[in-house]
Amino acid sequence: MFLAVGSEGGGGGGLGNTSVLRMLRMARLTRMARMARLLRVMPELMILIKGIVAATRSVCCTLLLLVMLLYIFGVAFTQMLLDTDFGAQHFSDVFTSMYTLLVAGTLLDNVGFMLERITAEHWVYGAFFLLFMLLATVTVLNMLIGVLCDVVSTVAGIERETMIVNFVKSRLLAVLESLDEDGNGTISKSEFMSVLEQKAAVEALDECGVDVEGIYEFADFIFADEEGVGEHRELGFNEFMEIMLQFRGTNLATVKDVVDLTKFMKLKMQQSTSDVRKLSELISTHYGGEYHAMTDRADA
Repeated sequence: MFLAVGSEGGGGGGLGNTSVLRMLRMARLTRMARMARLLRVMPELMILIKGIVAATRSVCCTLLLLVMLLYIFGVAFTQMLLDTDFGAQHFSDVFTSMYTLLVAGTLLDNVGFMLERITAEHWVYGAFFLLFMLLATVTVLNMLIGVLCDVVSTVAGIERETMIVNFVKSRLLAVLESLDEDGNGTISKSEFMSVLEQKAAVEALDECGVDVEGIYEFADFIFADEEGVGEHRELGFNEFMEIMLQFRGTNLATVKDVVDLTKFMKLKMQQSTSDVRKLSELISTHYGGEYHAMTDRADA
């Protein structure tokens, strides 16, 4: 009886030890959290992962093309080598032929032996196998590598651009908050001029590729209202940052840019008309009748 109880107790202890071991193994999974830290420390690794995810559709299309080639040539080799001993071993049916072509013709595993054996049956079969290798390995697989490289390069450019923009935004927001005189969370034209006098803000804009001189020249237009008149409009920080990023030299012209150009030209024409009118009134005041006589002669 004591032996039975001891054995039962030992069995219970064994189950307990097993549970503890399982818990310890589960605790080891928490080490996977270190991967998140690794991704933060190495942004290049995250770029590669995002590139692979972004290229999933293109990779699937390329692999589908490879499967179509394997099926077409698999059917052909099955029919050509069906009556041979070598064909019965490696090309007995379509799926076996596709497997042989994938391993030997695409992944190039022992390709020399396979090419010699196929050519030994007939030189036409060897030429057909070389054609498959040319299409599958040289064309499709290189196309797959090119797609991955192009997508990863594009994703890397986008990530680098995003990092630069976020960095510039953080620096500019710090400068804007320090120069916000009324503390209302918006920026006026006078505050904007103060921002351009800050060396840190100018350096941040220059790092992002923003044309600082162009911003200074377009200050009247930036703070004009929707009708293109006045200079007293105040902008929120986020709206102001979006406008600043529109002055980057790498940006392409859009329809909105054409509309903004039209508004800017309208504003300048109104300013020019107002200046000419003021000048005309000033001349008329000083010269009186002589000025009217000169204008009458010019009209005549």
